[in-house]
Amino acid sequence: MSQHEISRKLNISRNCIYQTINKFNKLHTVATKPGAERRSKLTDRQKRAIKLQQVRDDTLSLNDLIRYVQTSFNITVSRRTVSRILNEFDMFSYVAPRKPRINHRQQYSRLRWCYQHLSWTENDWSNVIFTDESNFEILNRKDRIYIRRFRNDLKRFERSQPRVHKCGGVGIWSYLTCHGLGPIVFYDGSLNSDKYTDILDQHLPTAHEKFLPQSPRKILLQQDNARPHVSIKTRKYFKKKKINPIPWPANSADLNLIENIWSILDD
Repeated sequence: MSQHEISRKLNISRNCIYQTINKFNKLHTVATKPGAERRSKLTDRQKRAIKLQQVRDDTLSLNDLIRYVQTSFNITVSRRTVSRILNEFDMFSYVAPRKPRINHRQQYSRLRWCYQHLSWTENDWSNVIFTDESNFEILNRKDRIYIRRFRNDLKRFERSQPRVHKCGGVGIWSYLTCHGLGPIVFYDGSLNSDKYTDILDQHLPTAHEKFLPQSPRKILLQQDNARPHVSIKTRKYFKKKKINPIPWPANSADLNLIENIWSILDD
């Protein structure tokens, strides 16, 4: 087959075919010669130093590493170069989760709670008032920490960032029953025992009025284990008002039905 026929069949130029044939006749291969690409600015030792800086502090950004290279080695590199070097060491970046993963003890507590309430009927759950609060930040909503770890690091997801509510936020509390969603209550600042008991004192009587007076079971209050919920002052308030909180396992906010309401409001 002639070069013209090959060019027309493969839809490539005749010059490309000519150069490829000459290269194969001369070198007996068409592979790129080693060392033909552009030389790297950084040596292997300098690349390992960049990796070591990232290992020491996994929150260092690419701009921080660029400044480190420029200060230590007097070499100017780009963000893409630093990222490629870290990828060569199998290090990748991800956003640190807001909450740590649950441990085995918390998993056991969740399963035990589920088995204890497995026999509950629809009537049993209809006597529960699901309550929860959430904080929505107006400013700094996308404040996040980027972490860079080795891909085969089994403990990489244990690295989480604390949830710190900054200025420009609003707190919302509400409850959910079989009769529907309660009112949305707004409060300023962080929730403490005083604010929490005041909210319950104002809105729980309205929630109880929706239930039948001749209900055979006690009306239970569901809440997670936030500090204002389990403080001494709050427990004394429950005892005084004869409020019966339902036992709730730690770190189990996703079991709460009202959590879906916050996700809808956040969107």
